[in-house]
Amino acid sequence: MSTVEEHEESTVEHDGAQTIEGYGCTCGFTTDDAKEIRTHVMLESAHDGKGTHKSLGRVNLQTGESILPPWDQRTKEQKQQSTYGKHTRGTSTAGTGASQRTTEVVANAQELRFVPRVYTTDYSPIIRAAQDAAVTFWKWPADMTLGDFLDTALHFLFMEHGITLAGSTITEEARKALEAQEVK
Repeated sequence: MSTVEEHEESTVEHDGAQTIEGYGCTCGFTTDDAKEIRTHVMLESAHDGKGTHKSLGRVNLQTGESILPPWDQRTKEQKQQSTYGKHTRGTSTAGTGASQRTTEVVANAQELRFVPRVYTTDYSPIIRAAQDAAVTFWKWPADMTLGDFLDTALHFLFMEHGITLAGSTITEEARKALEAQEVK
């Protein structure tokens, strides 16, 4: 059984599904865990009968909208998109035709790519300086990954303004300040 989840998990290296992206089943079951959707489809199909549960591929967990169909229903471009994050040192990146070297050391990078959806941005001097300043002045770990650095920096930035990310809670003081701004 070749599903989108098996393929993506085996070829794309990342820390997990993006916050609002996950996997869906035709019965309505959704999860952000690739192993959990495979287990669900396999066990529930065995219980309810063959073909009663099938993967919908990647879905938006908030809206249920399909983001990418199951692997066997994807176009060539969609397959390239979902395997774009594969680390292959010194070989061409999937679908680009250009030879690009990849690195695990973010300080050596000139370009960043976020997977499973590809968003490419420059590893700018501001990002580099921010990481260096966090290590130098705030004693953050020098070996902190870029993803952890960005998560931590964004978490503290928003917290300083009264917003806790992930749960999207806001302090009463910050809510009143925002409401006062809206009245003006």
